[in-house]
Amino acid sequence: MPPHATLSRSEPRTGPAWLWPNLLSIDAPLVALLWQLLFARCFHAAVSAMSAVLLVLAVWLIYAADRLLDVRGASRARLPRHEFYRRYGGVVTPVWIGVLALAAWLACTRLPAGIFARGAGLAGAVALYFFMVHRLRWSRPKELAVAVLFALGASLAAWEKVRSPGDVATIVLFSCLCWINCAAIETWERGGGAAWPVRGAAALVALVAMLFLYAHRPVLSGAEAASALAFVALDHARERLSPDALRVLADAALLSPLLFLPIAGIVL
Repeated sequence: MPPHATLSRSEPRTGPAWLWPNLLSIDAPLVALLWQLLFARCFHAAVSAMSAVLLVLAVWLIYAADRLLDVRGASRARLPRHEFYRRYGGVVTPVWIGVLALAAWLACTRLPAGIFARGAGLAGAVALYFFMVHRLRWSRPKELAVAVLFALGASLAAWEKVRSPGDVATIVLFSCLCWINCAAIETWERGGGAAWPVRGAAALVALVAMLFLYAHRPVLSGAEAASALAFVALDHARERLSPDALRVLADAALLSPLLFLPIAGIVL
């Protein structure tokens, strides 16, 4: 942990209270759920409660597994989330196995055949990702793979309603936002603020969303532009924020559906 992120005696070694959603890997499932709901509403696709629950469980399983594997065999933790999984891996592992069994049973027994088939295909892609990253030690472009898989998972329920290149473009643009999120976090945590053009990439996403997609999908493009501009602001303020704060705020930047879901029914 960087020197300026020193913890007080009242805080756990793994970080302050506001960092715990990240440590417990529950921030990414929340982001995925919000975008699932926004994509479904904008594409007029039905999302059952079971589909939403399974998305949350699947994203948590992926992120928790990724972190458990990251710290396997590591002599020391590099970041608070690694320290958490190194210290509590013995508790998290049986919980992970139980959640996996529950998710598999629910998927096999409660999901419609179409969504199950698409989800199974995506699960295969995730398995390939784990093999490449954790078995073959494939490190680049890891962030791009994570971004594409996350965007496809969040938009899974809306795939059957995709009708035009503009619809596809909104999913592609969301995957770009996820890529910026991953790459920005990697850059900021390494302390190399100028190593990756976070601000320029985010500004470009916002420009594309508003100039080319607003007329076709105003709510989705507005949410994507808002998240992109949040990354611009974060990168501008990165020198005044700790890496831990940047990590949390980078995920918070993707919570723009909270602002746009209430108006989606009015605009659409």
